[in-house]
Amino acid sequence: MRNEELSKGTWLVVVEEGHTSATQIEPDFPELDAALYHVKEGMLKAMHEKSKMRPSSIPWSKKEIKAWDAYQKIMGKDMPTYFQFPSLHDIAKAGCEVIREKAKKEKKKYRNKPNKKVNPIMDLEI
Repeated sequence: MRNEELSKGTWLVVVEEGHTSATQIEPDFPELDAALYHVKEGMLKAMHEKSKMRPSSIPWSKKEIKAWDAYQKIMGKDMPTYFQFPSLHDIAKAGCEVIREKAKKEKKKYRNKPNKKVNPIMDLEI
């Protein structure tokens, strides 16, 4: 990644073996954005593992099986394209955005108090 590839602004650049990531961040909250980058990456790995398809533990009724078979027959080979889930990335990003907004509000609460060290993740009142 070269500097000319980044637009003007404040960036968090993470370099890992075989992978470089650059994310634009708010200059007022670099620690928060850096922490949330790693939270999001951890969430993605955990959600990927937990969302793997597996057989349902709830048995289907004969009516449900018949309806599913009929649906598949009507829709044909394109049937899987009619269903969609949000991406794990979008889910993790949305969760981190909730944490980020809450932490920003908490930091603003303490901003004018002298000698108060603020850790926006640890000080969350959730």
